[in-house]
Amino acid sequence: MAYEAPLPMMRLTLRQAARAARLDGAAAYAETLEELAPAVLEGASRIAREVLSPLNRVGDASGCRLEHGTVRTPPGFRAAYQRFCADGWPSLAAPSAFGGQGLPVLIAAAATEMWGGANLAFAMCPEAASGAIEALAVHASAQLKREYLPQLVSGAWTASMCLTEPQAGSDLSTIRTTAEPDGAEFRLTGRKIFISFGDHDLAENIVHLVLARAPQAPAGAKGLSLFLVPKRLPGAHADNDIRAVGLEHKMGIRASPTCAMTLGEHGGARGYLVGALHGGLECMFTMMNHMRLGVALHSTGLAERARQLALAYAQERRQGRNAAGAQRPIIEHTDVRRMLLSMSVLTQAARALAYGAAATLDAAHGAHLGQAERARAMRRLALLTPLAKAWCSDTAGEVASLGVQVHGGMGYMQDSEISQIFRDSRIGSIYEGTNYIQAQDLIGRRVLRDEGAALEELLEDIAAAARALPAEPVLAGLGERLLAECAALHTMTRRLIAAHSTEPEWSLAVAYPFLQWLGVTAGAWQWALTALEPGPDGAALRALAGFYAAHILPRARACAALVESGAAPILTADPLQPS
Repeated sequence: MAYEAPLPMMRLTLRQAARAARLDGAAAYAETLEELAPAVLEGASRIAREVLSPLNRVGDASGCRLEHGTVRTPPGFRAAYQRFCADGWPSLAAPSAFGGQGLPVLIAAAATEMWGGANLAFAMCPEAASGAIEALAVHASAQLKREYLPQLVSGAWTASMCLTEPQAGSDLSTIRTTAEPDGAEFRLTGRKIFISFGDHDLAENIVHLVLARAPQAPAGAKGLSLFLVPKRLPGAHADNDIRAVGLEHKMGIRASPTCAMTLGEHGGARGYLVGALHGGLECMFTMMNHMRLGVALHSTGLAERARQLALAYAQERRQGRNAAGAQRPIIEHTDVRRMLLSMSVLTQAARALAYGAAATLDAAHGAHLGQAERARAMRRLALLTPLAKAWCSDTAGEVASLGVQVHGGMGYMQDSEISQIFRDSRIGSIYEGTNYIQAQDLIGRRVLRDEGAALEELLEDIAAAARALPAEPVLAGLGERLLAECAALHTMTRRLIAAHSTEPEWSLAVAYPFLQWLGVTAGAWQWALTALEPGPDGAALRALAGFYAAHILPRARACAALVESGAAPILTADPLQPS
């Protein structure tokens, strides 16, 4: 059973996200959504279904191989990548000045979801290149842009993000890779691990963005600089001194080569400074934040794929008998119905939240908007990025787990695709900064640092949607419950801000449940917006919104209780006991 993009819900969510980001008033943007988006989505759906999805199981079974310093991808992946580039998919939202199509990020977001749902291992390659394009477009010199961006935009070259080292995981301050000046270039020496698509045979060159330390750099993270290190040196047609020396054997995404890399074993890998010296983190976070949104979209795609597999199985699998003695499909069993409905409403909430972040990115750079509106969009984007990355990836793990449960014992078998989706989905909560790091970012930088200003703006929008809901029984009190959560989040935020100087450990201890509280509430907000959508499916969508209100939104009360409990239960109990 091939992946099938849920095009009607995608189109609805595109419109919903554009309105929520206040983009519907821009004539050119609205025209692009109405006229171009359907054709783009149809084409993306076709390649996802016909090219990428059939390779998903092949890639999981075959994995990658390292042969004489070169990584070999699974059968069919190279041809699929060539087709992917020939059809122009790497260039969707890339700058037109460098050969890109310059489409809204929101449209590209829908395609990104499809790539993740059809074949996450494959999807990680173009997503890294997309992030590198954004980082170079913002921070690189004019010469580097001319030489590298057209090749990345076309897909002729791909990219990797080289951060992690054996002793430096999330704590980048301990990075040891060095960069010695050599004329206009630098010579890099060091070792990197866990580098996604650090080497492969899909494209003729790989552009590595490497964090390293130049001489006399300040200690810690402030001393890091970002360097562009190509696998092959353009013009010289020679290999650079960077290579893969090992492949990680992972639980999931087995067709995505995760490499251990060495730089400088033969005199130093030639690299070029990106951005300011010692300004590497700022440059890298441009790429990383782009890829965090990519994680949210890929995770949504995996959740959608799990939903599709579970729904198909539940309609076919027969177990138990009805009153007439005939066997019935398990979809008629009440708890299976509950699980399928939970999968549906969680997946759509994740989709809407991720698309909302993408539309907000468009708004932040919207030339038609005033300076105050763009600033507001930037604040909203900074808030939504860690929220979407963490909540959507956690949601994908839950939805995939429910998919295994619907399959029963068959879902636990190695040859069942739902078991692969479950394994693949697990990386999202770790990749691009663990979800606790996202929670720290959310509560520390996005809530406490600006004294809740961006969060208050978000809560005002959520409350406005709640008040606009019709008083229909099927909505099961969604509006009232949403208003109650907005009020509770407002009160708790003020308390956390007031206590931060005297109880700094409180916000750190409860950052994760705070993020989950806001995520569940934001998911309900998205369902409120969906319930307000006109159209022939309105009654069915309002019933799903009512299910979310009854079965998912109550989780917010549990999260609120965890935040209220403070740091004491965590700091008092001993994790080493009982021994």
